[in-house]
Amino acid sequence: MRRVIPYIASHFRKDRIWLRRTKPAKRDYKIAIAMDDSSSMSDNRSKELAFESLALVSQALNLLESGDLAVLSFGEKPNLLHPFTEQFSEHSGANILQHLTFEQTKTKIAQLLDFCTVLFEETSVKSDAINAKLLMVVSDGRGIFSEGETRVIQAVRRARQMGIFLVYVIIDNPDNKDSIMDIRRPLFDPVTNSLSGFVPYLDTFPFPFYLVLRDMAALPAVLGDALRQWFELAANTAS
Repeated sequence: MRRVIPYIASHFRKDRIWLRRTKPAKRDYKIAIAMDDSSSMSDNRSKELAFESLALVSQALNLLESGDLAVLSFGEKPNLLHPFTEQFSEHSGANILQHLTFEQTKTKIAQLLDFCTVLFEETSVKSDAINAKLLMVVSDGRGIFSEGETRVIQAVRRARQMGIFLVYVIIDNPDNKDSIMDIRRPLFDPVTNSLSGFVPYLDTFPFPFYLVLRDMAALPAVLGDALRQWFELAANTAS
C-alpha cells in the first residue's frame, strides 16, 4: 500500500510499482541437453549423474524465471524426451531415465544438430526478448565423423548461423585403453589422394567449444560451471 498511494497521487503516471509485472524479460533462455545414448556411455553411473545434471540446469532456469529446458537422447537417431513447452519435474526426470538405455550402437551427431536446429526454430519466442539458445552435447566424442566430415561440419555451421551456442562435453572414460587425447586421424593429400601423415583427433574436432571430462562424477559441477559462463556471456551480449 505504501507504493500504491504515491502512484494514485501522481495521477497514475508513476508506474514503477508495476515494473516487475509489465516489464518484459530482456532474455529468453532456451537450453537443450543432448545425452549420448550409445553403449559407450553405459559406465560410471551415467543415468544417475545425467539426472543430477538435468536437475541442476532446471533449478537454474527456475531461479531465472525466463528459461525453458529440453532434453534429448541421440545415437542412431535423436529422440526428444522432454520438450521446451513442459515444466521440468521429478516426473520428467523419471521418464527421461526410463528412456536412456545406453544400448545404441551408432552416434550420428549431424542428424542431432539438424534436429535441434529445427527444434529451436519452432519454439523461438516472437517478442522483444533476446532468444539465447544453448545446446549442450554430452558424449564420449568418438566417431564424430561417422556421417562424413563435410556433413558434420555443415550441420555445425547451420546451428551456429541460427544463433545456437554449442558446447560439447566429452566423457573420456579413464578405463579405456586409449584416451581421446591420444587418438590420431589420418591426413590425406587432396591432390595425390595419398596419406600424408596423422593429426591429433581433437585438432579437427568440429565443435568450437568443448571440454574433456575424465571423471563422470564431476559432470553436474562441470555443466553448472559451463552454464554459469554462458549466462554471463548471454548477458554481456545483450547489454
